[in-house]
Amino acid sequence: MKTRAAYGLPLLKKILLRSINVFFWARLFYSALIKTRLKRCGKGTRFRLTTFILGYENIVVGDNLNTMGFLYLYANDNGFLEIGNDCSFNSNIQIGAAGGKIIIGNQVMIASNVVIRAANHGMQRNTPMRIQQHDYGEIIIEDDVWIGSNSVITSNITIAKGTVVGAGAVVTKSTEPYSIVGGIPARKIGERI
Repeated sequence: MKTRAAYGLPLLKKILLRSINVFFWARLFYSALIKTRLKRCGKGTRFRLTTFILGYENIVVGDNLNTMGFLYLYANDNGFLEIGNDCSFNSNIQIGAAGGKIIIGNQVMIASNVVIRAANHGMQRNTPMRIQQHDYGEIIIEDDVWIGSNSVITSNITIAKGTVVGAGAVVTKSTEPYSIVGGIPARKIGERI
């Protein structure tokens, strides 16, 4: 039979290992620094060392955002980005609200390698693409949405509540609530039951 002290050893070992883990403390410090620079940030949100942000003052983050790896948040050039509560973001995600507006609801899951961008380059013939003016827009992602790996979300659309975006989809039009969309360009291929 284990004694009371035997039950405390794994916890003590965990505490000691964390106390000497430089990366643990660096992540806590970096996360705290980011949270103080944002316009607003909720409880329970921790950012990893691989988070890159432009336009801190234009970003609002809710409670309990869980991030896995490389995360790029852009809200510079008078852009605005809002992320709701209880969201989960995998690795290598780019959310570009620079000059535009992106609103992400509650309990949204975003898989790896997703690009969400509220602006597009102009495409006039007589001006090089590199110096074209951007067309700024707005993206609204409502609650309970799942965006699959390698998807692209373009500007001026709403991803309705409960939508599932299939892996590799390019969403160019607004979706219906609880729909499943996939393909290039994305179209409705089913409904959640």
